Amino acid sequence: MKTEEQALMKELGKIKRRLALVERKAAALQKTRTTSPRAAFRRKYPRLSLDSRLFKLVGIDPLLSVEEEKKAIREAIAARFDAK
Repeated sequence: MKTEEQALMKELGKIKRRLALVERKAAALQKTRTTSPRAAFRRKYPRLSLDSRLFKLVGIDPLLSVEEEKKAIREAIAARFDAK
């Protein structure tokens, strides 16, 4: 019984350390992502011009739910084929 408890405590310690690591990484990512995806893209590729709807289609700016993303893609396809 004592060895089982020790094994569980050891496993719990490992899980706590992994959780702390994940939380530190998440906090670091939040600090680094202070700019929008559009701003980061423009900074990385300043000479490239693109349609701002692209970010909506790929679902990153603004963040869309799956249903909203599907709707945006349907609208973009309809607009593309209606234009021809």
